[in-house]
Amino acid sequence: MYERQASARAEERWGWNGHSRKQLGVHNNKQAVASLYPVIMSGRFKASGETETGIPLSEWIPHTLFVQQTCGGNKPKNNPSSEHYLIPALRVAFSLADQICKAEEADRFPTPSSEWIDSIVVHLQSKNPKEVAIENVFDTIFKDDGVIRAEILPSLFDKADNEAGQMGGVLYSLGIVFYQIFSGGERPAELELKQIEERPDAFENGTEEEDLFEGFDPFLQSGTVDLVGELGMHEHLLGDYKLSDDDSTSYEHDIGIGIGLLGDGPRKKRSQNESCNMCAVSVEPLKEKCLSGALCDLIANMLDCTNGTLRKDETYHDMSDVRDDLQLMFDKPSIYLHDQDMGRLTMTGLQFGDTVFGRNAELSTIKDAYRRTVSGDRELVTIYGQSGTGKSLLAHEFGKHVLSHGGVLLSGKFDQLEQGKPFSALASAFNQYCGTLLQNCELKQSKQKLTHQINHALGGEAYHLAKLIPNLATILGVELHSIIHDEGCIYARKRLQYLLCRFVEVISNSSAAPVTLFLDDLQWADSASIEAVNQLLLTGGLAAQNTSFFFLGCYREGETDNFNPLWRSLCNNNLVNARSTEVKLDCMDEHTLNRMVSETLCLSPRLTRTLSNVTYHKTKGNQLFVSRLLRALNKEGLLRPSLSRRRWEWNMKKIQSRGLPDDVAMFLTDSLRELPDKVQSALFVLSCFGASSESAFVESQGLDRNIFENLEIAVAEGLVDKIDDQYRFAHDRIQEAAYNTTPAHKRSVVHFKYGLELSSLLLGDEDT
Repeated sequence: MYERQASARAEERWGWNGHSRKQLGVHNNKQAVASLYPVIMSGRFKASGETETGIPLSEWIPHTLFVQQTCGGNKPKNNPSSEHYLIPALRVAFSLADQICKAEEADRFPTPSSEWIDSIVVHLQSKNPKEVAIENVFDTIFKDDGVIRAEILPSLFDKADNEAGQMGGVLYSLGIVFYQIFSGGERPAELELKQIEERPDAFENGTEEEDLFEGFDPFLQSGTVDLVGELGMHEHLLGDYKLSDDDSTSYEHDIGIGIGLLGDGPRKKRSQNESCNMCAVSVEPLKEKCLSGALCDLIANMLDCTNGTLRKDETYHDMSDVRDDLQLMFDKPSIYLHDQDMGRLTMTGLQFGDTVFGRNAELSTIKDAYRRTVSGDRELVTIYGQSGTGKSLLAHEFGKHVLSHGGVLLSGKFDQLEQGKPFSALASAFNQYCGTLLQNCELKQSKQKLTHQINHALGGEAYHLAKLIPNLATILGVELHSIIHDEGCIYARKRLQYLLCRFVEVISNSSAAPVTLFLDDLQWADSASIEAVNQLLLTGGLAAQNTSFFFLGCYREGETDNFNPLWRSLCNNNLVNARSTEVKLDCMDEHTLNRMVSETLCLSPRLTRTLSNVTYHKTKGNQLFVSRLLRALNKEGLLRPSLSRRRWEWNMKKIQSRGLPDDVAMFLTDSLRELPDKVQSALFVLSCFGASSESAFVESQGLDRNIFENLEIAVAEGLVDKIDDQYRFAHDRIQEAAYNTTPAHKRSVVHFKYGLELSSLLLGDEDT
């Protein structure tokens, strides 16, 4: 049936008289490609040795699908939703939108028409023009070294009225082209019917209505396309393809090489001067082909932009928005092109990643300081800003850079409830590093080398470090109970500072890599830790041993005393003879916030702009506030995944009317109070032990057996992260809010109770 439809369309569009493949000596698909091979490769060779081939877009589509079918392995026949077809198709679509944007800057607009596909040429540029295998005819389509671009012929622009008011028609016209590209070459059925209705001579000259419609069902256009039948007539199509005499570049000679003109002459092209008769076009056939919802929405927005049927925030206003959306689909297909699992999101709720938004300049500043340190300088960087501005997230992003370049990263965090415990964050950082060596079997050789160098450099003094770093005791094979503690030494604090410096030196030498120490929440740092950091920066032994040490710290703005001797010692460049760089983080601006919302919801920034504007005015761009607010909206059903639309949707009116406190701390406190009492109690208990706790440790306290079930609810709410067997608050502000849910006088009783539990455990271990 489709062969008859294709023949009818070819005769009407191209003047093809219906010669069969048999008449041409073509009996199968590969022979069809072989017969077209001289035409396809009749490109213009460039001085650089590259070759460029230009073919009509209407021919590029079936050829690309054909190559996908015959050379792409076990793929469904004629599948325009395949990744192998979508990638080059997106390149073609982007180049068309980009050409129109550039023409618009010059105040030139193409004439709107539903027949643009007849005036578009696709250029294929390959760096290997000597490929002669039949299956490699369009191999450049699937290679990164090939360049694909599409060009709207100058005739469309030369006949245009150059009025900005016709942009709606231009968007509609390009939308029709996109429909044909991403449907695999099918023309919208609505346009076919409209064309038939507008032909006054449709049933004249003896043409019977039954003959015209025999075997043709416009509503089955999304069915399987017989590419064999299509390729059988391509020889005639290319031979009959004529461009306007006004075009600056003639493709007739290139395309006509090696092929006899077997038709009755070139077809009579539809006039491009006629106004674009727009009719409603449905994208349901595209959805039936399993095309992604994002592409279907993009095409629908272009086709319906002049009908007023879409909401204002979903309507395309100019071609630059189309170009930007296509670029995002190509650059980040997992976010903006492919469909999300709405069924899973219905169960799990809104999920946030660890992407850093709008901090490229700050991240570059830290990387530059790190490179200077690796080159031999000594430098420290501190990140500061209000709570919730993403300081820790930026530091973790930098940590990825350190690890990817072969460096060693030590990471620790000070706790508000452990300010009286010296070296708490430093001990945690070194203990975590040693734990990684113990758990990773591939680092067994590094562990043995570290053990040898520690014993050689520190000797018996290593036992004092083992008391502070339990995993180091395991590496050294020392029982903690056998360690003799010299508690009477008045220089114990300075000795530990010295041993920590030597330990950093040993780590750097054993791994042959620079060492980076990151300490979070410096506003709660103890003086012993700050002095140890200063000692690390000041020690001349590090430089003598060619050891690179870089320090990165974060602290909350407004909660430190800049006149405190502790901070003066940290920031005193002359004292430690090291360069100091401060990086300040402010709240996100509206554009950055929209990027965050866009990537979180996997929707174009054009579609999320209104939601982002409301969110910005309610949160002032505080990243923590934004993420907690969006989670709350999702929990309340105001922001929800739609299974029918395959995307997120929201109730703007109710979101605008929702009241919020001005402070993120109050918002978190209010959110915690909405949780069940048992969950609140579990979070409070967890907060008493600090920012994080091992599940085995919590279990040892003889707590309610249901505490882990309640903590899992907190994990599902995004308040707590569960990493291996450790529960960790997602943010220190959440820990503070959980801790403050209980009055101060009751908190003292709880601390006393768990203190007794801990002391009994320690005494029991010593007895054994």
